[in-house]
Amino acid sequence: MKKITLTTTLLLFLLCSFLQLHAQDAKKDAIAKSLNDYFFLERENIHIQLNKTVFMTNEQIWFKGYVFHRRKNLPFFTTVNIYGALMDETGKILETKLFYGNIGSFSGSFKLNNTFKSGKYYLQFYTNWMNNFTEDESAVYDVTVINAASGAGNALAKADPSKINIDLYPEGGTMVNGTANSIGVTVSDCNHEPLPVSTVEIVDGAGKPFKTVQVNKLGNGRFDLPANTGQGFKAIVAIEGIKHEQLLPTPQLKGIALEVSNYAIPDKTMVTIRTNKLTADSYAGKPLYILVHQDEQALLYDLNFNTGTEVKMALQNTDLFPGINTIRILDADLNQLAERLIYKHAGQTLTSTVAKAGQNVENLELTGKTSAPNLNISVSALPDNTRSFNETNDIFSSFWLLPYIDGHKKVSGKYYFANFSKGKAYELDLFLMGQKSKYNWTSIKNNPPQNKFPFDIGLTLKGSLPKSAGDPKGTRVRLYALSSALEETVDVDSKGDFTYENIIIPDSTFVNFSMFRKGEKPKELTLLPQLLNANRKFFKMYTPPMRCYAPDGTTALSTPNIFQENIELEEVTIEGKKLKYAKVSGNGNLRGYKITQQEINSYNSLLNFIKFNSSFVVNDNSVNVTIYSSRNSTSLNGAPPKPVIYIDGMQVYDYDLLRTISMNEVDEIYMNPHAIVPSVRNFMGIIRIYLNHNYKPKSKTTLPEIIVKNGYEKILPFENVIYNTTDDEGFASFGVIDWDANIMTDETGAFNLTIPNTGQKTIKLWIEGFSADGKLISEIKTINVK
Repeated sequence: MKKITLTTTLLLFLLCSFLQLHAQDAKKDAIAKSLNDYFFLERENIHIQLNKTVFMTNEQIWFKGYVFHRRKNLPFFTTVNIYGALMDETGKILETKLFYGNIGSFSGSFKLNNTFKSGKYYLQFYTNWMNNFTEDESAVYDVTVINAASGAGNALAKADPSKINIDLYPEGGTMVNGTANSIGVTVSDCNHEPLPVSTVEIVDGAGKPFKTVQVNKLGNGRFDLPANTGQGFKAIVAIEGIKHEQLLPTPQLKGIALEVSNYAIPDKTMVTIRTNKLTADSYAGKPLYILVHQDEQALLYDLNFNTGTEVKMALQNTDLFPGINTIRILDADLNQLAERLIYKHAGQTLTSTVAKAGQNVENLELTGKTSAPNLNISVSALPDNTRSFNETNDIFSSFWLLPYIDGHKKVSGKYYFANFSKGKAYELDLFLMGQKSKYNWTSIKNNPPQNKFPFDIGLTLKGSLPKSAGDPKGTRVRLYALSSALEETVDVDSKGDFTYENIIIPDSTFVNFSMFRKGEKPKELTLLPQLLNANRKFFKMYTPPMRCYAPDGTTALSTPNIFQENIELEEVTIEGKKLKYAKVSGNGNLRGYKITQQEINSYNSLLNFIKFNSSFVVNDNSVNVTIYSSRNSTSLNGAPPKPVIYIDGMQVYDYDLLRTISMNEVDEIYMNPHAIVPSVRNFMGIIRIYLNHNYKPKSKTTLPEIIVKNGYEKILPFENVIYNTTDDEGFASFGVIDWDANIMTDETGAFNLTIPNTGQKTIKLWIEGFSADGKLISEIKTINVK
């Protein structure tokens, strides 16, 4: 009988153990499934480089945007529709524009005017696809606008020094009673900008000094509190003789405390998990998990407090994921008990060299070389002593840090990554101690995103035949727009409706519609088309924070009239063959042609001009047009590479459209058959065509012209304001020398810059961009040009 009892007990024990292991495996599967479901949809990250950050009201805010595919760590080549909103300090939207994304980047501007008051303004960039997510995946940037006519006000004023923030962050999120705790501290002004303090004093409940905490120049530090520390401890900061105090968080009776170090021991991340006896006893015999993940990529470890109230483990850094990793402690019910962000360095920063190559009275010639080939970069040229430049939120922080941090923070990635070292790793870890993950575990577990908002690629235009058109059966409608080289024909449905999908059409484009039926002559139509997806609503519009200023915050500019108002001329006549689009972004490495009457008489079509003035191979067999960059095959399938073609800044995918353009309709052409194009497709060579919008074709019949509103923002060349002088404090502080939004380096990484000669001895170049394989560059170069 005893043997039967022992055998039965053993079987029950083994069965319970099996069921327990099976239950734990099911929990681990549930964790993996939650991550996979939550991060299944691809996510875009946007970075914006502004040409500067302080503007006068007669300037434009120029920018270049970069879109990154977070899962692949590559440019997001398929993002086309990007929205940008300009708002004031109350969050009121002043203007919204739709920008055209091309192979992972876009550019544009917002025009200011004298109705803008001096103060802070905000730019928010987003896509319709981002509406699918609980989190705000948009990019937000603040700029300062100065209305010189009414005065700078508090636009450049300092924060109120009597109000500061002392923020304390228990590592892991909870300060636990009865165990040692690691505490992060951040000191900032009332606008959450770092304060120049070097130490924070920690005192006990009786006011006696307990510890002096060293704080770096970004206001971050950390300290340890031993177990059973008494109540009433405070952090004290003295600024200008005034003491500021902040009580430490109240210890909790139950919880998990973390201490993580991924900078002290090479190739290892040390994780210490502490708790008290009450908490350890409550989890006795129950599984706990350590989850380390970046999006759906994850590492999962078992955790228990069977041998005490402290567990230490070493993670191999080679197992971690490049960039931000989130450490979470989960209980048996998959509730989160603690959280911590850490960073594994990706090591993909690029560098450049830039030197003066020559100069004349009007221009400076600069040559540059980057450490990788075929980079897509933008460059702002500013006076060396500029006050119009903010180094936070560069391309490093936009793609490597901010996508995983809760809230819209201002971070200088260059500070950490330009010369990454053990010391900078420690400082970055101090910053991350005080940050929460953007991705809440409860949402990950219970609320995966649904694909409800489409990934827009181009615009959708819908129209209806007028009732006078009769029976719609067998009817086709052609859309034609010369200015955007758009021609497309679609069928009409039984209700008389027709739809054009994925079209690229600039704002305020004049179009024509023609109706075709078998056996009948084409008939021009007058109708009112509608763009269905041009005004997408974003459900997470930014709410600017309240800002505080010193009581005497009004700032007087030493030279308030530093900018001359632009004079708008009714008509400008340019004589000769001067190329007016030569300095447009991207045209620097292309050969330009001004189309005069001589060229019009010599070539009867645009295709013939391209064929006889370049090494492009042009074929028109009356069915379709093909253009190749050379006769040599460079792809795996043996097909010769095709060029990228733009008409008035918009990329053209249908080469047949070039057949419809006569030489009379062309103003300038820029070509380079050997230009490298970063793309997943087989592209080589660039052709940029600029139409003559003053040309009006001679025709006996006048076609009905219909204007389509709310299309893509037109891609315009940078135009600077006219300065009264470039030799005063106003220009040195707030002026801009030049802005080039679209520079492609060659296969050796080389590029050239031609900028105006403003008489400066030294200038500052702000260079940012990325390569087709996802490497990043963000640098500030000071160049001696005298």
